[in-house]
Amino acid sequence: MSELTNNMSIYLIVFLNAACHILLIWRLKLDRAAKWKYSSLTVVIPVAVMLTMRLMVGIGLVHVRVAEQPWFERIFTILGSVLLVAGPFLATGAAVVFFRKNRQPAGSPLAA
Repeated sequence: MSELTNNMSIYLIVFLNAACHILLIWRLKLDRAAKWKYSSLTVVIPVAVMLTMRLMVGIGLVHVRVAEQPWFERIFTILGSVLLVAGPFLATGAAVVFFRKNRQPAGSPLAA
């Protein structure tokens, strides 16, 4: 596969991952502001990681080829890769924790 095809495949996987997590967040019974907040967080984390890694490669802080990277550059690349996929998971987890923290227990009267 060519370099462009590899990059587009990675972007497609990240986009589909974020889209699935947005669907999960919108299924929660949260107010609209919380849904938008966590959905935007689901998108912002991977985009920020992608832009940061591209900027680091463009500036020359990280080599493009992983085989040419020393250990400290490889650690940045691995952490960026993990955060690229785990970012939407973290946003969805935060939305679930927020939902569980704010829901009313069954049978209790609503707070006035």
